[in-house]
Amino acid sequence: MPSTSSVSVFNLLIIENIPQSGGILYPYLAEIDDICYQVHTCLYSHLTPGVVAQAKPHLLVLIAQGDHVLKEVQTLQQRYPQLPLVVIDLGDRPDLATQILHSGAQDYLSFQELSPNLLVRSIRHAIDRHKVEQQLLRQAQYDRLLVQITQHIHQTLELSTILETAVKDVRELLGCDRVLIYRFLDDWRGMMEVEAVVPPWLSALGDVVGDSCFTEKYVEAYKRGRIHVVNNLDTADVGPCYRELLAHYQVKANLVVPIVVEARLWGLLICHQCAHPRDWQDSEIELIKQISTQLAIAILQAELYQKAQREIQERKAVEAQLLYQARHDRLTHLPNRWLFEEQLHLTLNHAAEHPDFHYAVLCLDLDRFKTLNDSLGHSIGDLFLQAFAKRLTRCVSPQDVVARLGGDEFAVLLNDIQGGEQAQAIAQRLRERLSQPFEIDHYTLYSTVSIGLVMGDAHYKSSEELLRDADMAMYHAKTKGRNRIAVFDPVMLQQVRDRLHLEVELRQAIERGDLTLHYQPIVNLRSESLRGFEALLRWQKGDTFISPEVFIPVAEETGLIFELSRWVLHNACEQLQQWQQKYPKLQSMGFTMSVNLSANQFSLPTLVSEIQQTLEDHHLRGPFLKIEITESVLMQHLDSAREILAELKAMGVRINIDDFGTGYSSLSYLGNLPLDGIKIDRSFISQMDRSQADLEVVHTILVLAHNLHLDCIAEGIENTTQLQLLRSLRCPSGQGYLFAPPLRTDKAEVYLQEHIL
Repeated sequence: MPSTSSVSVFNLLIIENIPQSGGILYPYLAEIDDICYQVHTCLYSHLTPGVVAQAKPHLLVLIAQGDHVLKEVQTLQQRYPQLPLVVIDLGDRPDLATQILHSGAQDYLSFQELSPNLLVRSIRHAIDRHKVEQQLLRQAQYDRLLVQITQHIHQTLELSTILETAVKDVRELLGCDRVLIYRFLDDWRGMMEVEAVVPPWLSALGDVVGDSCFTEKYVEAYKRGRIHVVNNLDTADVGPCYRELLAHYQVKANLVVPIVVEARLWGLLICHQCAHPRDWQDSEIELIKQISTQLAIAILQAELYQKAQREIQERKAVEAQLLYQARHDRLTHLPNRWLFEEQLHLTLNHAAEHPDFHYAVLCLDLDRFKTLNDSLGHSIGDLFLQAFAKRLTRCVSPQDVVARLGGDEFAVLLNDIQGGEQAQAIAQRLRERLSQPFEIDHYTLYSTVSIGLVMGDAHYKSSEELLRDADMAMYHAKTKGRNRIAVFDPVMLQQVRDRLHLEVELRQAIERGDLTLHYQPIVNLRSESLRGFEALLRWQKGDTFISPEVFIPVAEETGLIFELSRWVLHNACEQLQQWQQKYPKLQSMGFTMSVNLSANQFSLPTLVSEIQQTLEDHHLRGPFLKIEITESVLMQHLDSAREILAELKAMGVRINIDDFGTGYSSLSYLGNLPLDGIKIDRSFISQMDRSQADLEVVHTILVLAHNLHLDCIAEGIENTTQLQLLRSLRCPSGQGYLFAPPLRTDKAEVYLQEHIL
């Protein structure tokens, strides 16, 4: 509403409830010199919004008379609250004046007191008071709407929702044609991010705008809070590129307020008036500035929230990746032992609730994978494991679970099967398919698998028990020759427990010194004179004799064999030293002590130095010690055997091949290795008096030994018939129960005295 000081003409709309009653004001208005009035009259009954719009009054004047004055005032205030109202009562009713003023009229005058000065003062004051009231109302409305918009903005942390809510509320508040938020890009172009627009005006949503007039100085100005106001584009002083931009969007009046987020020019809040020019009021500008400030706060909060959400998502992704890695094998991407046990646990619970549900667990181990890995390299080995895992996965149903437990060991959980027969059929199919060739890089590779199978049943309470038994069955399959399937039997578990118990007892026996050496004589078969002893390890547990065939494999598996072998070598040499000192004749007659070497000991790089040190410690010459090695051990370490045997030979130590004829040695190597003798295995000697074939084998070995200039010792001679046959075949030496069993030290010394002295 314009102020009175700037108005040269007042438009008055006189409302008559009695025809021609408005004429009474003309004389008073005519006497007012400094103000010009444009007067319009209308009967109260004929008053419509169209009449008011056409008159464009600054003030309504109601000429009142009768009992309906108060009701007429109330009606006018309801219909035209934006216009001030002065009531001139043709009567004089002071009691009615208060009610009229309370109903919203700016002044009440009685016709009897009316004068030109009073009328002018009343008109001016009515207009001014109404203006102030309207400003206060408008400010209250702005404040109320600002709170409402602020609440809307801060009701969410979703940036798009915040922006859309803001432009919608601002457009409704100001009644402008278009409100949009312009968001800056990195190159200071901008995108019309969100928009609220009313028809028929164009939509600018999504447009990317580059204003060539927008330079760095405008950026800095906007950062400092520059407000750009255009009331009328036709008369505004703006650059041609900016004018062209506004004209493109049909803008007549423009209000731009920056959105500055933590000293960063984030974007612009823009209001467009397209239908006509508009004088933007200071209160409107201040309101938009406050909304911009609230928007900046909300945008910052939303950005921080989005950043936090991204960090949370990234952390969740990392956690998911870590969990995946923790539950899966990195090479094959199969479930690992942990995840497999989880799945197996779920199957156990399901089976407990559904008695008709059958399942089985398979443990698979690649046979001779180490050989492949060592010969072709780990990269080929890894590719082979990946190909193996893929083929294994394709060979089972989707409901089954395939896992890599570690190394070359895999597991399969067969879910919902018919029973044991189907489980074995699946295992057999897997064994056959996995034995087919693999094309890896430029290699064609073959491998077989040993499979252990265990059927789930009610007595299993944990996944560990099932895996333990499947693994046990798998190792049973490997010990039986590999490339086969073994179904778990409770006897296997008992055997393992017995073996574990035996290991504990063996360790305790070593600590207590319960192990002893027995000595079996080696004699000249022709004269039956004593040539030496073979030192044999014995374990007497109370009244029970534990066979070496039982505890030696346990010692080899657990690594105790190294300690035992050193102990045997040391004690045998120590005993020989004692006998040589006590019976000097033994040295001159070449009396020897034979000691067996295990496969584990033969692989030690310190073997030669340990034997040499033992001989030196006991002041023994090498020729008095015989080392016995099985042909199987020799062939397993053939590459290193020549060097080791040559070094031992250089020390004077004699080398015999033990259990000759039971392994897979090539006869060509016998002539190439520095050997001193061979021992014919007892399995041939025990049958030679009843089997012509075994007799021929013994004869052949003796001929071979003679031709290679090797000593020959027959093991396991138990009767005179065997002795006579060996004599007839000219076997030089032998040992067996016919002469004496392995003897304790005291009895061995008695035997020594009887046959030497």
